[in-house]
Formats: sequence, structure tokens, C-alpha cells
Amino acid sequence: MQFLGRRKKLIDSSQNDLYDHCLQFYGQPPLENISLTEFETFAVERLKLLKTVENLGVSYVKNSEPYNKKLEGELSSLNFPRRTELGERKLQGGTSEYEKRRKDHISHFILRLAYCQTEDLRRWFIQQEMDLFRFRFNLLISRHKTEFLHKNNLKYETVSAEEKKSLKDKLIASSYGLSGATLEEHDVYKDALDLVRTRKVYLLAGNAYIPHHEIVTIVLNDFRTRLSKALAV
Repeated sequence: MQFLGRRKKLIDSSQNDLYDHCLQFYGQPPLENISLTEFETFAVERLKLLKTVENLGVSYVKNSEPYNKKLEGELSSLNFPRRTELGERKLQGGTSEYEKRRKDHISHFILRLAYCQTEDLRRWFIQQEMDLFRFRFNLLISRHKTEFLHKNNLKYETVSAEEKKSLKDKLIASSYGLSGATLEEHDVYKDALDLVRTRKVYLLAGNAYIPHHEIVTIVLNDFRTRLSKALAV
């Protein structure tokens, strides 16, 4: 009995650590038991969400205002996490942020089991999960993006204040949406071949200088690599 109680405490502690951020790389599978009813509900609603992601990607320009508005509405109606704090209190008749994150975590792994069977299924699942991840990552404020990077040990090389100052004009000219004020407030990173291909970054001496708001591109590369390997396993 003492062993079981201690094991439950360890699981509870692990789950709390797992859900301390509204976004995940889904590196750790769920540790708890769930009912068949909950299993079915989570699977159906996750699939509905991913189908919406697919349909919106066809009907709208990704990351456009109509696309973002409709997808955020779907996340809200299905009670999946977006960008809120874990400490947010449950509204009357609503769902707590912890419960939303738990549902997001468990439902991802349920569909991972269902969509690992063939190459076509894996390809579809990866694409929709990547689009969903990109959308949710972009919703985060700068501080929460940095917290997510640190939590997942994503250590991209940052540019020093001196180097950033010396390249200020070139970085602003080469990066859409970047101004002098935002450049001073946020980090700049070196990396990201995808951003080089689409000409969204400044190149110098073999390095690509990436503004903070474009970091999602290289985070997505990590997400895709990890998910692809997990589905293969």
C-alpha cells in the first residue's frame, strides 16, 4: 500500500511537470489510466481538430487572420490549450487549463498509435500536427517561447549584443516585421536553412541571422524530426 501511494505521488508530480507549459514536443507518453469513454472522446475530438487544420490550410492562407481566427475558435470549442497560463482558474461550467493540457497530451498519443500504421497515414498526421504546432507556437508571447525552448533543451546559438548592434540595419532590412525596438528586446539566432531558402534572413560568412519571431521554423524542424522517429518506432 505504501509502495502504491508513493508511486501515485511520483506520477502526479511527473504529470504536473509535464503540463507546466501549454505546448509540448510530446516526448513522454501518458503515465495514467483513462476510461474507454475518455479514450474515445479524446480521439474523436483530436481527429476533428486535425481535420479542421487540414481544411483551413486548403481554404485559407496559413497564418492569415481568417485562418488564425477560425483555428483558435476550434481550439476553444474543443477545449484544447492555446496560450493561457496553467494557473488560470476554471470558469463556471468550463474546463481548467490543466485538464486541457492533459487532453492535448493524451489525445496526441492516441492518434499517434492510430496513424503510425502506413506511410500515408504518418505523412498526413505529421503535416497536421506541424501546422497545429506552428499556429500554437506563434500565439505565445516572447517570454513563453523562450521558456519552451529552455524546457526542451533547444539551445540555438544567440547573437551577442555587440554583434547584433553592428548588424542592426542589415537585420532590419532583411527580416519582415523587425524594427529597431523589437531587435533590442529579443534575441537573434544563427541557423535555419529553411529560412535561407525563403530569403527571410540575413546571411553573412555562412551564418543565417534569425529574428526571434522566425525561430518557429527551426523549432518545427526539431518537432518534425522527433515525431517522425516516434511514429516509425
